[in-house]
Amino acid sequence: MAKKSGKKKKLIAGLTLGILLFGSAGVYAAQYGPFGFNLVGEQPNGSVLTPVNQLITPAGTQIKFGGNPISVAVNPNGKTAATIVGRNNYGGKGINVVDLASGKMIKQDISLGLSYMWGLAYSSDGSQLYATGSSGTTGKVVVMSIGTDGTPTIQKSISLPNATVGGNINPLDIRVTPQGKLLIALNRDNSLGVLDPKTGALTKVAVGNAPTSILVNENIAYVTNQGGRAAQSGDTTIDSSGTKVVVDPKTGATSTGSVSVVALTTNTVIKTIPIGVQPERMTQSGQYVFVANTNSDTVSVIDTKTNNVVQTIDIKPYPNSPKGSAPNAVTVIDGKLMVSLGRDNAIAVYDWKAPDVTNNKDGHNNNQPELLGLLPTAWFPVDIAVATTNKKLVVANADGIGSRGPARDLTIQGITVTGHSSYAQEGSLSLIPFPNPEDIAKSTTQVYANNNWYGLKDLNAKPRKNIKPVAMPERVGEPSTIKHVFYIIKENRTYDQVLGDLGKGNSEPALAQFPQKVTPNLHKLANTFPLLDNMYTSGIQSASGHQWVMQGTNTDYEDKETDTGNVKSYPGGAGDAMAYAPTGHLWDQAEKYQKSVENFGEDTTSFTGSAPYGNWTDWYKDYQILDGQQKGNLHVPVGNYSATSDIPSLGPITYKPFPTFDTNIPDQYRFEIFKQEFEKHVKNKDLPALNTMWVMDDHTAGTSTDNPTPQAMVADNDLAVGKIVDLISHSPYWKDSVVFITEDDAQNGLDHVDGHRQPAYVISPWVKRGITDSHYWTIINMVRSIEQILGIPAMNQNDFAAEPMSELFTNKPDFTPYNFEQNQIPLDTLNGQPSSNTAALSNTQNVTPEAKDLSKQWTEWSNNNKDKFSGKHATPDAVNANMLNHAVWYATKGFDKPYPGEKKALTPDEVMKQPESSAPSPADND
Repeated sequence: MAKKSGKKKKLIAGLTLGILLFGSAGVYAAQYGPFGFNLVGEQPNGSVLTPVNQLITPAGTQIKFGGNPISVAVNPNGKTAATIVGRNNYGGKGINVVDLASGKMIKQDISLGLSYMWGLAYSSDGSQLYATGSSGTTGKVVVMSIGTDGTPTIQKSISLPNATVGGNINPLDIRVTPQGKLLIALNRDNSLGVLDPKTGALTKVAVGNAPTSILVNENIAYVTNQGGRAAQSGDTTIDSSGTKVVVDPKTGATSTGSVSVVALTTNTVIKTIPIGVQPERMTQSGQYVFVANTNSDTVSVIDTKTNNVVQTIDIKPYPNSPKGSAPNAVTVIDGKLMVSLGRDNAIAVYDWKAPDVTNNKDGHNNNQPELLGLLPTAWFPVDIAVATTNKKLVVANADGIGSRGPARDLTIQGITVTGHSSYAQEGSLSLIPFPNPEDIAKSTTQVYANNNWYGLKDLNAKPRKNIKPVAMPERVGEPSTIKHVFYIIKENRTYDQVLGDLGKGNSEPALAQFPQKVTPNLHKLANTFPLLDNMYTSGIQSASGHQWVMQGTNTDYEDKETDTGNVKSYPGGAGDAMAYAPTGHLWDQAEKYQKSVENFGEDTTSFTGSAPYGNWTDWYKDYQILDGQQKGNLHVPVGNYSATSDIPSLGPITYKPFPTFDTNIPDQYRFEIFKQEFEKHVKNKDLPALNTMWVMDDHTAGTSTDNPTPQAMVADNDLAVGKIVDLISHSPYWKDSVVFITEDDAQNGLDHVDGHRQPAYVISPWVKRGITDSHYWTIINMVRSIEQILGIPAMNQNDFAAEPMSELFTNKPDFTPYNFEQNQIPLDTLNGQPSSNTAALSNTQNVTPEAKDLSKQWTEWSNNNKDKFSGKHATPDAVNANMLNHAVWYATKGFDKPYPGEKKALTPDEVMKQPESSAPSPADND
């Protein structure tokens, strides 16, 4: 009987994969995807549509809660499981405890007094629970006792020293040794901490770069080094939070991974094992340790008897799939290897047997275990625990159901609306019964449908010969009438913030903060070209947003950094090699397929020169001189200052005089610099195929003195965008160009549909004019559209499964140029000037002394953070988002208009006390 059962299992698995490979795509496309005109969020059938081109239909029982769960642990008694959320201002506060028998939450939001959190581990008898995280900039270990009902009580909190490089030591994973010592992955210190929980005595063992996960096997500890091995002579390196990590010489992505084997009797590293890139979590079964390598899409199998890798398992959810599954956690149950696929929202189930290496000279067994199928999870699974007693997988889904947490109600002029923020995160735990073959077969088809994997063969078919050029080619590699793509990245605004007053489309006027008077060009473009009222950014803030915009994906590392407050680093574009995907950036792919590229500002990290830097007024006068409005000498000659990036491939294609992120420099200046270079290309007839650009002053600088008011900065950005489109459309290149405009994220506002919904644009003679297109689109579709037009294949699984925005295009072009609209409010209205308080108070119905005082307090707060907004050391999102959002809200809506969800207008001190303001600023690890 056993043999027949085994044959049946394999037969079902074979049939499942056969259906997936050869079955008709049409029936599934009609039922599940593309995603039609659905809005992000919960669907009528109970599924949830995310802003990353995926539905989620998680298996088993779902337990939803505020915040992003990062780790999950099952009590050794098998009765309860605990999970810990990444930070205390995404909707959760600390630890949640679940009853495994009933699947019910028995204790929620147990505060640990930490601003960000990561690791979680029980003692062997289940009487103690330990957690890691930080309070402000100090790393902490929290020691808890467990009550009879499974709920923890804090006993004490142990402070950790600063990292060797200075600042927050960033403690991640934690495990308990047989002797009761605590092992902690001290991520920024590149060390393993051995902590006595009774005395607080700490011993550090130097391991590889950025240790993340720990596994204990008797007196041996295995530590994954997500940043790989230490750099050697001749390596190409890039900084990652104070450590030089080994990278690919072109893309700048990390290129090594390792496991440090530590003898706990001597606290020494006895071996370093090379494995895949960016290794994450581990599990052990018998003598074998399994390691999930997120950036290699592999699992390394280590034999603990030899500490050698004896097998490398390629993770391919479907045959010949590109990279992008991001395996990040593993476990083994009854001979089945379960692998969490973070980007695929699934658990891959493999039929695994111990490798036979007797005949292999290199000690490796390359026989791949059989993929039995896939189990659907919620959004971005990150950890797996096993409830043996109840025979369930316990899966922590960091992004859960997305930004569907408590919405904020707002009443203006008697109209009450509800707004969503991208920060209103709601994570989940999935309790999934151990699957049988029938379950796996059924759920595999569901995972394919959720990820739009049906029809991939047609979507990525090889180009045909002798095809007539069309605007949007049917297949990648077929000719397009469009030869030049402009890809413009803006900052941080929701659809409703900008287009809420448009008067058509799915808009909410009450949430409009920058209406037509402030953004006449964005309104005119939305009315002239396709209005996209159902398009979403995929990231939450700049560190994740710019990765999605330029990579069509986001690494497991950066996604977790986002969910835990970016304590290690904040690559608000560039700035940390560990955030770069192994599949490269859009410009890497373009150059790989012989397409020319020029970059203006995007992913640059500094702007340096020898001349005095000056202030906003100095740069504004330079713009006026360049524009011919004034005469005189520039305070900084063009070319004296140069933009740089840490990404090797970006340097040679970047136009150096174009500034990087700095709201101290007006976007009018950026336009003039772009105009000079563009006119050279017109003269020389050598415009590149792909032109990327970052215009970012719609980020604003709050109400900081001597910087423009938020309205003036957004108007400056609006005018620059209008001028860019005007310039292109009046040039010889208009006839074969397209302009794609997106936000990197939509974090600094509210939207009545979802906090990721953005004002985005597709502008060209080859697009349909004046239409409203409510098709569901994300930034991944925009990336795929650029690839489709330029004839470059997809980079990873995300854009490989994304449909181009074909329905927006027409083969009957309208070459009418665009004429920009002049700004309707002065661009040089500066905070702190006598007239600026009047401007900020202009929407305040009752200009009382209290309102004037509140305006001054918010100006003072903005001034205290001015160096983070503008100047040489300006950094995207360095200022606490909750504080900035309040400042901009009052400045645009009035100082008697309560921020959505609040009963009155608040002072900075009052807002600072809110949980949303308690986390450290991004990468504030000093």
